[in-house]
Amino acid sequence: MDFTAEAFDQMQLLWAVKEFNDHQLRCVLRFEQSLDAETLKTTVNSSIKAFPILGTRYIGGMRPHWTSLDPSDFGRAFVMARTEVEFEEFVVSKVDEGIGPQVRVCLLNSMPFSLALKMNHMVCDATDFKAYLYFLCGLYTGVIPDPGHGLGKSTEDRSVLRVLKRFGLGTRLKSAFLQSNQNNHAGGIRFPLSGSGQARPFILTRKLGRKRTATFKKYGQVRGATLNDVVLTALYRCLFRRFTLSPGTVLRIPVMVDMRRYLAETGGESSLTNLTSTVSTELECRPTECFEDTLGRVKAMMDKRKRSNLGLNALIKLDRTYRFLRDRIANRLLMTKLNHPLISMTNMGILDSTRISFGDQRPSDAFLCGSIKYKPYFQLALSSFDGELTLSVNLLGSNSDRDRIQSLFDEIEDE
Repeated sequence: MDFTAEAFDQMQLLWAVKEFNDHQLRCVLRFEQSLDAETLKTTVNSSIKAFPILGTRYIGGMRPHWTSLDPSDFGRAFVMARTEVEFEEFVVSKVDEGIGPQVRVCLLNSMPFSLALKMNHMVCDATDFKAYLYFLCGLYTGVIPDPGHGLGKSTEDRSVLRVLKRFGLGTRLKSAFLQSNQNNHAGGIRFPLSGSGQARPFILTRKLGRKRTATFKKYGQVRGATLNDVVLTALYRCLFRRFTLSPGTVLRIPVMVDMRRYLAETGGESSLTNLTSTVSTELECRPTECFEDTLGRVKAMMDKRKRSNLGLNALIKLDRTYRFLRDRIANRLLMTKLNHPLISMTNMGILDSTRISFGDQRPSDAFLCGSIKYKPYFQLALSSFDGELTLSVNLLGSNSDRDRIQSLFDEIEDE
C-alpha cells in the first residue's frame, strides 16, 4: 500500500535538509509504577496496523510517497531502555523516515518509571499525535478491543484541501493577496546562542505548578486574553530586554496555528496528517510599558489575526506551490526561497489527563515537545497536563546554551 507524500510531509523534510530542525514530535510520561512491557509491545504493533501510514517508509524522487513495510518490521517500533541515560538518548534521537516505522516507543521499566513516544513530524502534527496517544492508551487498557476498526484508512484525505475547501474562492484570494505580511520572515534578530562548545541535542523543560498556571489563566481571562497570549507577552518582554532593543524596534515571533479550528473534527477522526499553519506576530518595543499594557497590545494583534482567517495565507501558498509546480520543482524552489524564523513559539495544547491511562496506571507527569532546533534557530514550546503548564526548548547546543535557556525560563516566570 502506498500513500501520497502531501505538501506538508515534504515541507517537514525540507526543514531537516535545510538544517532548521529534526522534524520530530515527542511525548514523555512518568509513572509511579511499571507498565507491562509485553502488553505495551503488542499494543504498539496493533496501533501501527490501525494507522497504516505509521507502518511505512518514505521514498523520495520524482513522485515522493510512503510505501508499506512488512508487518514483521513493526516490532522495531518498541524498545526498552536499561537506564535513564539510555532513555534520554532515545528521546532526543529521531525516527528515520527512510526506514520506518514512523513511530517509536521506549519504556524505562525501572525508577523513574517512564514512557517516551516520538513520531516523524512528516506524518502528523501535535493534535493527531495526541490522538494517537489516546488511541494507544485505549488499546492497552482494552477500551478499544479491535484495532482493526482503525482511524487511518488509505482512502482518507491527508491533504490541506480538507481545510481550504471550507473557504470560498473570494476569501482565499483575499487572504492570498492581502495577508502576505503574516507569513514567516527570517528576520535579523536572533536569540543569543553560543558559537562554540561541544553541541549535543537536549530538551530543557520548566514546569509551572497548578496554582501558578491557574493564576496565569485567570489573569488572562479577566482581560479577555488566552494563556497563550500571556506567555507570548512574557516572551516578547523578556526578548526586548535581552536584546536591548531601541524603543520603536519591531520584533517578530511566528506562532503555530491548528487549522482544525475551521473544521468540525478535533483530531483522530481521520488519517494522521499535518493541518498546522503559522502566522507571524510582531510587536514594537516599548521599554517603559507595564505588563498589562503589553498584553493588551498582544491581545489586540491576535484578535485582528483571528478576524482575518488566522493561518489561511500560509496554507494557500503551500498548496499552490506544490499543486502548480509539482513536487520536485516545488522542493527546489523552497530550498532557496523558504524563510525560517530565527525565533518562534508553539503551543502544542493540552494532554487530556482523563484519556491517558495504561491499564490502571495513570502518569504522574507528562509533557509534549517538538523538533530539536539547530542554531541559530530557537523555539519556545508550551504544553499542559493536569492543570500544569510546561515550557520547553529543544536545541542542538552547548552547556552554555543550556544556561542561557534556564535563565530565560527564570525571566519568563518573573514576568
